[in-house]
Amino acid sequence: MPSNNHTQNRELQQEARAWSDRTGTKYTAALRQLNSPLAQGLLGDRVSPRQLIAVLDEHELIGARGGDPVLGENGFRSESPWRFNGETDLIELALITDMLRMFTPIPGDATPEVGSYALKHTAEWFLSPHCSYVSNGRLIWAAAALGLPIATPDGAGPNLLIGVPEREHDYVRRMVNRGPRRPRVHHYRPAGYEHLQAALAQAAAGQPITGGWVRPAVVEDATPFHDWLVLQARRDDAVGDFASDYAAGVRDSDHHVARTPEELLAILYEVSLSPAAYDSAVITIAEWMRTVPSSVPIRTERIGRNAHDHNGWGAGAGTVERYEYRCPCGDGTIIEEHDNIPGFREHDVWITCDKCREEWRFVPGRPIRQWGLEPAAALDGTH
Repeated sequence: MPSNNHTQNRELQQEARAWSDRTGTKYTAALRQLNSPLAQGLLGDRVSPRQLIAVLDEHELIGARGGDPVLGENGFRSESPWRFNGETDLIELALITDMLRMFTPIPGDATPEVGSYALKHTAEWFLSPHCSYVSNGRLIWAAAALGLPIATPDGAGPNLLIGVPEREHDYVRRMVNRGPRRPRVHHYRPAGYEHLQAALAQAAAGQPITGGWVRPAVVEDATPFHDWLVLQARRDDAVGDFASDYAAGVRDSDHHVARTPEELLAILYEVSLSPAAYDSAVITIAEWMRTVPSSVPIRTERIGRNAHDHNGWGAGAGTVERYEYRCPCGDGTIIEEHDNIPGFREHDVWITCDKCREEWRFVPGRPIRQWGLEPAAALDGTH
């Protein structure tokens, strides 16, 4: 009975022979490419030359299916012939396939939205210097071999629509083309992005590429405040304008998703915001708290802490604790202080910012160490 190694070598030889026959590449060059570390499948199985060939013959959209070729070097229904150099073609197709694998698969019933021509440029930037040029046709070919949804756009032309998430593609494109608007946050980073970058760096350094990649399970994170806020973007008022700007910031990876009003305030500390926009944010949070009675009071970020010993007032020594938190607008502080001195135990919390004292209230009935804020408008029902 043949060994596994013998079987694997035989299959590899068959793959190399099929590629050699179809592309005119020397058999030894085809075999050498198949054995390249970059062709082993950095985010999945090794790319199969026989599968690639079958796609050109049988795919429902780009397959010839007994007729003239439908896909060429320049794209769909292009008469440009394939230009195989016989040395790196298979490696490059394997790399393009891995680049496409790093994206999250779109649902089967979703309509592809990313154009192959834009995607081919993204592939060039991401895969450089291992693959300095990616043709439109090879990008489509790899996508079809991977089984990604592919569709024709309105109007005739060589470009097709490829089934990768538009937001993930926009993130990668902005990260790798070194433009002025690189993403500031990474909620749209494809799952395989970092692993593939690391593997390519290892290959460039001549290091062996070890460790397979397993696509992480998608975890749906509950974001009720974010979901509600995005829906308000349809409104024609101050809340609607604020929600629209917030949604655009999430969409463009300029800031994180705000799962809670607390996280929204943290975002506002980081971005350049006009006083009018901040006032709209306070109104928005107030409306959310009136709309959702179970909403949790806000606690801002702690920015300082100190404690010191105190000789006391005759009944014994103690300590004084003092904590500082950002105020909601970010221009002042919230002070929480605890005098732990026998016979003189006082606990207090107050806002040092005049603006926030007018606009925010401590929720009554809560222990000092568990203080929470809500907008004054949430208490009196006003805007």
